[in-house]
Amino acid sequence: MPRHGGLRYWISSWGLGIVALMAALYIVNGLCIGWQKAYDVTIGITSPGQVASSYLAWPLSLAGWLVGPAVAGAVAGWVVNNSISSRRTETPLRVLGGEADA
Repeated sequence: MPRHGGLRYWISSWGLGIVALMAALYIVNGLCIGWQKAYDVTIGITSPGQVASSYLAWPLSLAGWLVGPAVAGAVAGWVVNNSISSRRTETPLRVLGGEADA
């Protein structure tokens, strides 16, 4: 099975949808509760229960807790993988003993 790799594939397959959803949540909350409070809810400074429209703020808070670390982790993993794969002399399968010696 061919490996779909790289940052370009991830951005085109998942990244744009996640960014669009996050932007939509942020814009709706910004218009309803104010831009400063929307920012504070997104990064966890303010509890979503403490704002006027808390039913809108909870999804934004959840997205802030999930999307931020997930994107940072994905980018860090991609960087580490590219760094390691450029120095590999043997396949990971062979190192783990799953591939027979040629």
